[in-house]
Amino acid sequence: MKFPFLKKQKEKINIKIPEGPQPSVSKARDEDIYFERVDYQEEEYDFGDLPDVASKIEKINETLAQFEKKYHKTLHRHQFLKLFGRAALKNKDFNQLTLKLDKEINRFKKYYDETKKKADIMKHLREVSEGEPETVFQRIGALFDQCKNLNKELTAYQYAYFPRLKIASYSLCNDMTHTEIENLTKAVNKTLEEFKNIQEAYDYILYNSGDLIIRAVDAFVQGLQNSNNPKYKEYSRKYFLSSDFVMVMSFSEWVDLFTKLLYIKRIAKDIELFDYLHFKNHYQELEKRYAIMLIYNEMNRK
Repeated sequence: MKFPFLKKQKEKINIKIPEGPQPSVSKARDEDIYFERVDYQEEEYDFGDLPDVASKIEKINETLAQFEKKYHKTLHRHQFLKLFGRAALKNKDFNQLTLKLDKEINRFKKYYDETKKKADIMKHLREVSEGEPETVFQRIGALFDQCKNLNKELTAYQYAYFPRLKIASYSLCNDMTHTEIENLTKAVNKTLEEFKNIQEAYDYILYNSGDLIIRAVDAFVQGLQNSNNPKYKEYSRKYFLSSDFVMVMSFSEWVDLFTKLLYIKRIAKDIELFDYLHFKNHYQELEKRYAIMLIYNEMNRK
């Protein structure tokens, strides 16, 4: 499908400050948000003076739990960059480095799964073979080292190919798990297959999302109104939208809408499940369209 009559002009995004409670405003540069800032401490991966198998297994579980925070953060970061892969400042090495990173991440995930399985099995064994706790603990140490090296590679990759991503792009994924970002990426790719190029998809979304926006906002407002928390009742459709009728929203208006939606979603943790599921069906479609708009605008950023 073509839209020869749709000629977009460059927009200067000026997001309105939403009325009501405000999220904190980060003063960090956009590109700093996803960079790994943790100082890794070199550790000896042994049990020291632990006296028995039970205490060693406890130490394994504690250390694995500490590692899993870094593990999920690393996968989150990798999936985020994959979602915005079309917006990368590519050179001749981009595809090769991307493939290399993907393979390393897959090996990392496999090694983690194997290690976690060994640790879980050991918790339920009456007898543990000699040296097995030491072997598992050494594997966890190797995972920490892999994680450290992967984050160095991701930092170099991000600086080289994604130096200017906007806060709106980061914000969309902040509260997602890496699995949710992966699912969003698949949904985005599937939708883009229906169009000749991403600009055609952007044009279609820009001019054909009014009804979906109204349905998503109304479902969310209804869930807020039905909650037992009186502070949510101030959030009406008017809070999210400037008009009761939506035909076309500019990109800056999309950013403004999602700034509000993401903020309220973050604080409104006690909405009834039924109401949230009703909203979620509309929101996931809206989220996918917004992601495409973000990717397109990142691609065309001057």
